[in-house]
Amino acid sequence: MTDFNPTENFFQLLGLPQQFELDQAKLSQSYRQLQQSVHPDRFAAEGERQRLLAVQKSSQINEAFEVLRSPTQRAAYLLKLAGVDSDLSSATFRDTDFLMQQMMLREELSELSSASDPEAALDKFYRELDTAASNQQAAFAGHYQAGDYMAARDVLAKMHFLDKLRHEAEQKEASLLDY
Repeated sequence: MTDFNPTENFFQLLGLPQQFELDQAKLSQSYRQLQQSVHPDRFAAEGERQRLLAVQKSSQINEAFEVLRSPTQRAAYLLKLAGVDSDLSSATFRDTDFLMQQMMLREELSELSSASDPEAALDKFYRELDTAASNQQAAFAGHYQAGDYMAARDVLAKMHFLDKLRHEAEQKEASLLDY
């Protein structure tokens, strides 16, 4: 087993190109192969140090996989690697079209429980949310690839907003199913 390097770039660790667009099948395949190669059971006959290194490496591979499989986390990680602060706690949106779209989506979400067919309304809501997320992911990829990291950071804030809205929708969906 190679030594554990806690600062190893997640893309390098998983043998993937350092870019926003990733082949999810290759990501999963690489993850499974690496996890197999460092599984602690493979080092049962080795010394305590090798078993500890295997556990640490396995944990690092898990973290890399979780970060890279999420478009929003992957975007934030890419900006971090580029030296861009991705703290979005003070982010504000100047994009009025995006703000209007979010207001519409939030209104749809709040009206789901009173819809004549809540399941159909929820499906429609998720389709609109998925389209908005795909558009922002494409915008991030374009800005990142062009080296316009500040524009990419602005898009990352929108991606976070959409993730939060998805989480709220999933909670709403769970409450609708409880009826």
